[in-house]
Amino acid sequence: MSSGRVVVVGGGFAGLSAAYALTKRGIAPLLLEAGDRAGGRGKGEQVDGFSLDMGAFVFTSTYDTAFRLCEELGLPLVRTTMKFGHRRNGRWVTTTPDQSALNFVRQLPAARAMGFLSPSGLRAGFRVMRQMYREEPYLSFASDSPLAEIDDDESYGEYVRRLGVPEALRVTLRGPLDMILGDPEPAGQALMRAYIGETMLSGGKVLMPERGIGSFSRALADACSDVTRVSTPARRVVVEGGRATGVVVDGETIEADAVICAVPGTKVPDLIPDLPDETRRALGTVGYSTGCRVVIGLDHAPLPPGWHGALYPEDDDTPLLLDRSAFLPACAPPGKSLLDLLIGRERARELIPLDDDEVKRELLGAARRKAPPGSALPGDDEGLFYRVYRWEEALCMGTPGMLAAVANIPGQLVGRIDNLALAGDYMGIPSVNGALSSGERAANEVADVLVARAG
Repeated sequence: MSSGRVVVVGGGFAGLSAAYALTKRGIAPLLLEAGDRAGGRGKGEQVDGFSLDMGAFVFTSTYDTAFRLCEELGLPLVRTTMKFGHRRNGRWVTTTPDQSALNFVRQLPAARAMGFLSPSGLRAGFRVMRQMYREEPYLSFASDSPLAEIDDDESYGEYVRRLGVPEALRVTLRGPLDMILGDPEPAGQALMRAYIGETMLSGGKVLMPERGIGSFSRALADACSDVTRVSTPARRVVVEGGRATGVVVDGETIEADAVICAVPGTKVPDLIPDLPDETRRALGTVGYSTGCRVVIGLDHAPLPPGWHGALYPEDDDTPLLLDRSAFLPACAPPGKSLLDLLIGRERARELIPLDDDEVKRELLGAARRKAPPGSALPGDDEGLFYRVYRWEEALCMGTPGMLAAVANIPGQLVGRIDNLALAGDYMGIPSVNGALSSGERAANEVADVLVARAG
């Protein structure tokens, strides 16, 4: 379509999605990836017939761009309804968020333990659910989600206090958020409610590539391999005369007719010193959680029959447990299982400096001390293999008003740096789908610039 050169900086989901979309528009981009392979926080590994996810590990029901790309890349999807155990007040209850009347009756003991059936819990739960159903079109991770329209300066903590949510129910609502994202209380209420809504409004249903998100990342990277340069960290995006003219890497400056910057939002200001002041302020609202993950291959199921995972919402030191082979059997050889242990918050920051064996021992020890009944968690030296993954910047959270602030960034660049586009999870609804969707949007923006210039 055009001889213009587009340089994409960053080979995570946003950068890969942008490069893939540009090739479909007839433009051969150059994708620069600092690591030795593309994939970012979506990378996976193959170990002895097991498929491991290193970072992102779940698609929710509204991941429209992700589903379409999986179809284009020939990746089958598996539908699952998640069943979790929750440790509350020293005992275990299980939940399956199916909204049928029969399931409601089955869940009464769990609802009582989790704070839904007290008078204050009933009142607050009704307010929360009524607002969720009323705002259902907003509480979505789809590419066209209008979630930014209900983002404001209210934090999630302020939101639950305003609605009078009692402490027992507050622990229940923040449980999965706290285990994976870190402390949700200071984050924006809109994004945190979207995470809760994705579970409650969809009945806990998820669609996943049959070999995990790592397989999707690998397929997308393979589709872009001809236009990717790995082990090439970008040092600076050059802006001259109101245009991005190139990207500085070690030893050279790569000329560009357009640039897509697809690195985490916290890295953008240093990479592009010439951003408008209001864009820099918007990027200052972006933040990420810290995460640590241990994956262990086993020759037996680690959790009770039928369980996909176990949560410890009252405990800061015990990781979220997942048996990924329970909902994605193709991730493990027949008769084998994959146990994932994930933790965020301050505990992840404490673990990251430790060596792999210490991280594994700490997380397994915490899990075994409060193991679910009927589980078979491995000992410190048991397992077919193990891997430890550390993420200083894991999931995008940000401050209250972040979604609304970053939604203005594309307009701030118009007329100032027309041939520059930003892409990343923070530029959509923070998620894998948000990263993919923002990459596509950025690709179409710069392709349209090149078309207009050629015309």
